[in-house]
Amino acid sequence: MRFDCARAKPGALATVRTALFVLAGALAIGLAGCSASTRVYNGTPVLTLTADAAGAFGAYVIGIDTIELTQKNGYVYPAQSNDEQVDLTRRVNLTELFGAPGVPIGTYTSMTIYFDYSSPTIYLRGATKPATVTTGASKVIPVTVKFAPNHPLVISLDKSTPVAVDIDLAASTAIDAATNTVTVSPYAVATVEPVDTNPLRARGQLVLSQPGKSNVVENIRPFDDTYYTDPGVGALTVNTSSSTYFDINGHVYEGSAGLNALANIQSQAVMTAYGTLGSLATIIPEFNATQIYAGTSVSTQGTAVIRGTVSARSGDTLTLARAESVCPENYCLANATLTYYPTATVTVGPSTVVTEDGTATSGLGIQSISVGQRISVSGTGTKGTSVMPNSLDAATGEVRMQPTTIWGTLVSGASGSATLDLQQIDLDSPTTFDFTGTGVTGSEDANPASYSVNTGTTDESGTTAGTLLSAVGFMTPFGSAPPDFSAASVTPASAGPTDLIVQWNGGTTAPFTSSGSSGLVVNLGNASIQSAVMQTGPQTVQLSSLSASPTIAFGCSSGNCGNAEFGIGNGSKGVSVYDSSSSFLSGLTSTLNGSTGITELVAIGTYDSASNTFYTQRIDLVTG
Repeated sequence: MRFDCARAKPGALATVRTALFVLAGALAIGLAGCSASTRVYNGTPVLTLTADAAGAFGAYVIGIDTIELTQKNGYVYPAQSNDEQVDLTRRVNLTELFGAPGVPIGTYTSMTIYFDYSSPTIYLRGATKPATVTTGASKVIPVTVKFAPNHPLVISLDKSTPVAVDIDLAASTAIDAATNTVTVSPYAVATVEPVDTNPLRARGQLVLSQPGKSNVVENIRPFDDTYYTDPGVGALTVNTSSSTYFDINGHVYEGSAGLNALANIQSQAVMTAYGTLGSLATIIPEFNATQIYAGTSVSTQGTAVIRGTVSARSGDTLTLARAESVCPENYCLANATLTYYPTATVTVGPSTVVTEDGTATSGLGIQSISVGQRISVSGTGTKGTSVMPNSLDAATGEVRMQPTTIWGTLVSGASGSATLDLQQIDLDSPTTFDFTGTGVTGSEDANPASYSVNTGTTDESGTTAGTLLSAVGFMTPFGSAPPDFSAASVTPASAGPTDLIVQWNGGTTAPFTSSGSSGLVVNLGNASIQSAVMQTGPQTVQLSSLSASPTIAFGCSSGNCGNAEFGIGNGSKGVSVYDSSSSFLSGLTSTLNGSTGITELVAIGTYDSASNTFYTQRIDLVTG
């Protein structure tokens, strides 16, 4: 991706350039080609990217290409360019810091995002073969998103401004499951008032660790970008605290010890931080990190990475489901950095380093890796291959055990424990997994119908049997169950998020029986309806099975609703964004003029069965 040479007005530019030279010159790569006489007055849009409504997909790997910003006077500025591969199903509960390029100050009214479907890898949930993808005449598809009129993107001098891009996968696709075909028309919204509360991931290239300042400076390289082909997409100051967790080359640290260790590794090494955005008061944005990974714990020269969920284990051989193979730094060809495989194989050994993300757990070894565990594995790469391998020898590599999400209906609960009828691990059905060897003896291997969970301080004794729950945590070490899983958190499905999705075949000009300040009510009697469902994790509820069509109400049932984000439009004609229910309703009235049809509605929120009300602050309407 391109890092713009213009960063600030003359005084600030000199300050930034001085800092860049001090920071070992890595960021100066991004300034190559800038004339000493350059006079550009800049600020920084801090671009983040997330995906929504991905329940129909097991994988959705595409390229995110150029991003252009358009000022109110019509001036178009190419904020970022070059293709980045990403599996959008992995960006539903994790937001990516996409870049922080310098752009001229001013008021921008729209953003155009180019989606690259030249080499897509899309799998429907549960499918063993990739879907046939239909795009139309062009494989690179631009989508123009118009910011909310009362909240355009204002880039101020020497300041940073957040810009959140949300890609709605349900609104972007039409699925024919019978023929395993997906027709795409990308749909996205963008706002300067981010609405998601996901953890934020900031991947980049280490420039400098500053223990005395409790921070790290990195050059942003999102997703699995390779630093030898692109100069980066902006600088980031990563702040740490005494509790920040570090995993550096397989060694675990906390606080200042981690910063000192980071200062001793190779400059320009890949690093990944997790946390939240910090101060945006300067041209270089800040990031507050809770976890930092660097070196072989992420990827470095000669080290390949495979990520996936352990679906079976036989001795030292692990089989992974939904695997992503990432080529080692300096070994990739062009931007082909990510290859998806339904299954992959990893070999571990006594010398394999094993860590658990976010915790300084002692005594971990390869026996800690059990079936169902989400892992990231680093090992020796293969130079010059255009397609990354679907097997990896990590006998002298590293395995990072990562938080895993399971879903199940409650069989019984007590203080500190629960038994679930397991419905899903990560994004896979329990039928994907072979639990042989997970128990203390063969007769105690994990049983999906009675899956035992250590719930810690959570007491599920008062929860009604049959309630759908999700839990995030780690699998019990291989060969030591029960319990089968140790949960850090347990959440009822009613807490959401739930996707409410309605599709009309050919579109309709009369999608609702009522629409107003009290909400929207879909006309389930409309003959054009092709599908109308609510989906939470593995659970799908047909709207027709309810007592009546639910009211889609603006807001939330309790607590802080957060910012609103509504979209109306389509990929070819553009999407208009509204940040209040009143402005959205006004836009809806203008849209439903008797000739424009609605082909799809996607609402993301929570469902209250007692009142038959679906509460939402996020609605996308696709027009025909």
